[in-house]
Amino acid sequence: MQKSLLSIGHLLLATAFLEIGSGLQGVLIPIRAQLEGFSTQAIGLLGTAYYVGLVFGCFMVPALVRRVGHIRAFAGFAALAAAAFLVQGMVLLVIIWLGLRIAIGFCFAGLYMAVESWLNDQASTETRGRILASYMVIGWVAVIGGKLIFAWSDPREFLPFALVSIGICFAVVPVAFTTGSAPAPAPRSRLRLKGLYAISPVGLVGCLGVGVANGAFWSLAPLYAGERGMSNIHIGLFMSAAVLGGALTQWPLGKWSDRTDRRHIIVLACLVAAVAAGALVTRDASDENVVLLLAFLFGASALPLYGLCVAHANDQAPNDSFVEVSGDLLMMFGIGAMFGPYLAALLMTAIGHGGIFAFTGTVHLTLACFAALRIRQQRPVPPSEKTTFVGIPRTTQAVLPLDPRSESSEAKKTAEENPTL
Repeated sequence: MQKSLLSIGHLLLATAFLEIGSGLQGVLIPIRAQLEGFSTQAIGLLGTAYYVGLVFGCFMVPALVRRVGHIRAFAGFAALAAAAFLVQGMVLLVIIWLGLRIAIGFCFAGLYMAVESWLNDQASTETRGRILASYMVIGWVAVIGGKLIFAWSDPREFLPFALVSIGICFAVVPVAFTTGSAPAPAPRSRLRLKGLYAISPVGLVGCLGVGVANGAFWSLAPLYAGERGMSNIHIGLFMSAAVLGGALTQWPLGKWSDRTDRRHIIVLACLVAAVAAGALVTRDASDENVVLLLAFLFGASALPLYGLCVAHANDQAPNDSFVEVSGDLLMMFGIGAMFGPYLAALLMTAIGHGGIFAFTGTVHLTLACFAALRIRQQRPVPPSEKTTFVGIPRTTQAVLPLDPRSESSEAKKTAEENPTL
């Protein structure tokens, strides 16, 4: 264990710097946009633009890496992302920001894919689970750290944009100075929806709906906190509380779902998220501790849903199709996240900033009803046929081979490529 962590230490350090920057910019962008007088719909489009870039990056980055090489691609994406954040701090125009957000999403897809494919190259059958867990823990902690940095920064100044840029630049250092060989590029993403709904309706609809809700939450929840009169410190704590909730409950909910019909856990989590969202809509910010507790409860129930939906889909899919099914569900999450911010912004324009949680609550309630309907229509997967829950990040398809459940897919591929073995 210690040896495996030492071999990937430079990659985990790069991940930490990337996620610190990502966590900070997730709060900074909507708050600064609001201070500059951007409309709520325009801020929603900024969130949509980021996910457009991220999704297209998942499709296009592998070919770019093959063309220029792994380390140079990582350095190039980091340089472009860092420069884009600096330009955002200097040019305060909606149309420019929209283009920059697409570019930043595309670059982050490349950065995540580079780190994740490198981690895959370092992983073995015995260590992949530990490496994935280390990668996720570092990511959660760093995102929370980035959001807390916002608590002690002034979004009206250029400094927060510079800090995001510095974090991304620091991520290049451990990658550029590594002595190991660069891995092979990640496989291309392909969206194969034919038959996916037939395999797992709850998995497909769930990942799409979770993408809609989570994309809206990450892009617009800081506006809710700011509109409720919270200080910068409490805005940072509000977002950190939600992230911490998701980090702490993902594993317990996943292990609980291993012992029962996962759809029951999905319904329960959706209902709790809807209740927490409803309370956030109606609650004023006079008692900030209560608001932070509700944010924690929302994150604890809403953020693990993606992993639960993926696990449920793979319970029903053929044993050798984990990577393909999970990759398709990741793309469905991304597509949902593209539309969620703008749709939520429309509701916020109509009813106020509480509309962000009215929107996410409605999405989660709809998913709960759909999953409950499917429970009545289809029998649960027998315990002997279920896979073991493993939390996976919502980044790029390059992370999927790190999941121990991918071993059966790799075994089939090896058998097909070497039929005489």
